[in-house]
Amino acid sequence: METLVKTTPKTSTNSAIPEDTRIFLTDYASYNAGTQFEFGHWVSLDKFADADELNAYISKHFKEADKKSPLGYGSIREEIMITDFEGFPAAFYDECMDFEPLYEYFERASSCGYDLEIVEAFTKLGNYSVEDVDKFFDALEESYSGEFSSDEDFAYDMAEQCGQLKENNSWPYTCIDWKQAAHELMFDHYEQDGHYFRAI
Repeated sequence: METLVKTTPKTSTNSAIPEDTRIFLTDYASYNAGTQFEFGHWVSLDKFADADELNAYISKHFKEADKKSPLGYGSIREEIMITDFEGFPAAFYDECMDFEPLYEYFERASSCGYDLEIVEAFTKLGNYSVEDVDKFFDALEESYSGEFSSDEDFAYDMAEQCGQLKENNSWPYTCIDWKQAAHELMFDHYEQDGHYFRAI
């Protein structure tokens, strides 16, 4: 039977991190002993101001677990093991993950001027490492081209912005093969979840 200790703070202290962002925390010593679920539990990352506060919580949690249920052979719980995660890009996930880049990512995402949906779409493209936060957000700012319902709509908008459409969008411009125009335009752009980014 699983015994989960619920010791995560109750109030949010980091509004930059979505409420559904969390990790399942256990440790390697417990895992090796087959008791990883005794004190393993979900930890909401928005409850901590930064990575240092989260790491302090983890250390305290492991010490409390050692007191309540000591492991055999003098083992102590000290090496984190993250066995599941929700609410953040998979590129950050690792069983022994460093939380500092993840907190920095969310801080930048909240202040970059783009909705998180756009940031996540750029993340999914995989063109830039999210762990290099400065380079990632610089590239996002330089390449984001907008949200459109189709490649054809995107191509039409680009043509309009470049002044390549005549007044009133009359013939012969209404006869343009926008599917072919979009096909050629997309050689220099990427689409993810309806968001368009220029290849840089």
